[in-house]
Amino acid sequence: MTKEHQAVKAYTLITGASAGLGKALALECAARKQNLILVALPNEGLPETSAWISQEYGVDVAHYETDLTREKCLEDLLQWVSGNFRVNFLINNAGIGCTRALDQMHPAYFDSMIKLNVRVTGMMTFHLLNELKTHEKAYILNVSSIISLMPSAYKTVYSASKAFIYSFSRGLRQELRGTNVHVSVLMPGPLRTNSSVTERIKKQGFFGRMIVLEPETAAKIALAQTLDRKPVIIPGVVNKISGILMKAIPKSIGVPIISSIYSKEAETGLHHTTVHTVPGVIQVLNDEK
Repeated sequence: MTKEHQAVKAYTLITGASAGLGKALALECAARKQNLILVALPNEGLPETSAWISQEYGVDVAHYETDLTREKCLEDLLQWVSGNFRVNFLINNAGIGCTRALDQMHPAYFDSMIKLNVRVTGMMTFHLLNELKTHEKAYILNVSSIISLMPSAYKTVYSASKAFIYSFSRGLRQELRGTNVHVSVLMPGPLRTNSSVTERIKKQGFFGRMIVLEPETAAKIALAQTLDRKPVIIPGVVNKISGILMKAIPKSIGVPIISSIYSKEAETGLHHTTVHTVPGVIQVLNDEK
């Protein structure tokens, strides 16, 4: 398949698309008849998922399995995409996170979190921006987190990396004002993606149960509001209220409150991955529990 063959078709590219929010976003896009390029790690069922979506929704679905934290793998993906497809919608969804004291975090996981949450989002956007500008209408949706609004102990790296996504998205949106490319940032709270995450939410008590959403609900809201050119998307009424409070409350008060919630989770030794996992690293973390 060459780019010329795809000249009349536009595609939505989604990273971290094999499960959780990424898969929910893929299904929501397919329901809107958007052709898809789905990216995820190997051995996560992506070929089967892609084939099923294509058959079920009648859209073109290409897939690419790779580890985006590896620089050469990211370069190869970008070369494959630019050589074969027209992309008018980029969804930077891949990311990882855990709840643990910094000095108890495995260094490989620390490094992978920064690479995936920060570098990959930035580089995907940087390399595809000129392509996006060639379309009459184009969109970028970056997935941050509600925790990006309030630093927290035990989520020091994750909250900081998601704060980058928030700041990067808001700045880029302003930079692209007057162009055909519209940038939105999604800031979900906890999503009920698997049994591990459900257990983690229980450890957060009443607060966690109040703000949790199904991935399908978040995806539907995210896509609708991105296409409506909303700059910041916070799905769920309680999450919206939490976001307002996080901005209003002084950090000297808010940081201890949020940190106390996550301390309960950290004490259990639970870890969670968000959408994208790193081979080898997760096994090390599991052995540490």
